[in-house]
Amino acid sequence: MTVDASAATEVDAAAEVGRFLLGDAFPCLAGRSAWRQGGITHRHYTWFGDDEAARQMAADLQTYVEGVDWAARPFTSFVATFSGPLNVEEVEFETLMWQQLQAVHDYDSLTHPWADGYDRDPSSGAFAYSVAGHPFFVIGLHETHSRIGRRPPFPMLAFNSHAQFDRIKAAGLWDRLQEKIRKQDIELQGNINPNLVEYEQLSEARRYSGRRKPADWACPFSARA
Repeated sequence: MTVDASAATEVDAAAEVGRFLLGDAFPCLAGRSAWRQGGITHRHYTWFGDDEAARQMAADLQTYVEGVDWAARPFTSFVATFSGPLNVEEVEFETLMWQQLQAVHDYDSLTHPWADGYDRDPSSGAFAYSVAGHPFFVIGLHETHSRIGRRPPFPMLAFNSHAQFDRIKAAGLWDRLQEKIRKQDIELQGNINPNLVEYEQLSEARRYSGRRKPADWACPFSARA
């Protein structure tokens, strides 16, 4: 039984996150494994774009970066969920997602530099979202997403460390993991997310929301000096 997302407490939201990650409609084996092994740090906030939510989220991500042991578990993520807005179209969700990421960065940039070795230009192939000086790949999910595997009961952002990706690749596990995830996505949806295939050599910012974009799409995010 699901809860009213608009009135969800952090405990309620965490239970919903668990049900979503362990459900049959979620294709990411890494996320499922992270939840089962206690590798998910979850925080619940009010609304996309809310200034206080952005300030608190920046602080929570800093605490996460400072305290996580990347080598302790094969998979770990920071998951942020929000009470709303709900039932928004994909374009609107993407707009709100970048507003949220911009607001978090505006607070974070007051005390932290950009992640070393990564480009702050969201059009660059070397871009990664930076919080507390650490590089992340961000995944946006919401309940009306066109991809079945990205439909939790409320807006959600998952922050996955590039340092973790590098360790998985160094261990020779990346291609095998990616193949399994895409196989499950095909079984669930009938095809691989074309957004992944078409843009995997371009800026990762194009893939955060999971929405397929026109070639001339420009990311609305701007990193502070």
